[in-house]
Amino acid sequence: MRLLFYGSCRKEPSEEDVNEDRWAFSGSLGTLALCDGASESFDSSVWAQILADKFALNPAVTPEWLADAVAEYASRHDFEAMSWSGQAAYRRGSFSTLLGAQHDPEHGTVEVLAVGDSLAVLADSSAAVSCWPFSEPERFRERPTLFATLAEYNAFVSDGVFWTTRRTCFELGELGAPRLVCVTDALGEWLLRQTQAGGDGLARLLSMSTEKELEDLVLRERQTGRMRIDDSTLIVAAFDKGPEPYAIPDL
Repeated sequence: MRLLFYGSCRKEPSEEDVNEDRWAFSGSLGTLALCDGASESFDSSVWAQILADKFALNPAVTPEWLADAVAEYASRHDFEAMSWSGQAAYRRGSFSTLLGAQHDPEHGTVEVLAVGDSLAVLADSSAAVSCWPFSEPERFRERPTLFATLAEYNAFVSDGVFWTTRRTCFELGELGAPRLVCVTDALGEWLLRQTQAGGDGLARLLSMSTEKELEDLVLRERQTGRMRIDDSTLIVAAFDKGPEPYAIPDL
C-alpha cells in the first residue's frame, strides 16, 4: 500500500493549531489509520494520535491493546498539575473514532475496521465499489460509538461480535485501478450525498494533488450548506508499485 494523497481542512481555518483529526501510515506493514477526536472531550487530538499510531504499528485491536493505549494517554498528562477545571475535563474522558485499514497483498484484500463514523470507500478509477461502515449519508446523523480513555465506555470491545460487526474485507483482485479513500465524517457525509445524487464528488477527491485544493473544495461546499462545518480529512492510498509522492516516515 502506498500513499497518494493526504490533506486536512480545519473546522476553523483561522485557528492553525486546532484540528482533532489524526492519522498514521506504515507502507512496510501495509497499514493506515485515521482518527477523529471528539471536539467536546479533553485533549482528544492526543488520544486520536495514540490510537492511529498504535493501529498502524499493530492492527490487532483487543481489550489489552486498548488498555495499553489508555495507559499511554494517562502517562502523557500530569493530573496533579492541572487546574481544577482541567481535572474535571480529564475525568470526563477523551473520545475518538478509529478507521483502520490493513492491506494483504498475498490475498489481494484490504481489511477495514471502523469504530465511529469515519468512512472508507473502495474505488476503481472514479467509481465507488464498496463503502464502510456506512453507505447511506443519513447514518452520519446517528450518535457514533467511540473509543474512550475511560474503561467503562470500552466494554463493546470485549463482546463476541466486535470484529464481525465492525470489520469488512475489500476485494481488490478484479479491479483495474483500486484506490482506498478514507475521510472523516463531514467529508464522508458529503461524499455519500454526492454519490447518491449521481454527482462527481468521488472523482473530485481522487483528483486532489494539493492540500489547498482540498481546502478550497471544503470551504466552498460549507458556504453552500452542502457540507457540515467540522475538521475534514482526506487520505487516498493505492496498492500498486508506483512512486511514493509523499516522504512519510515509516512507523
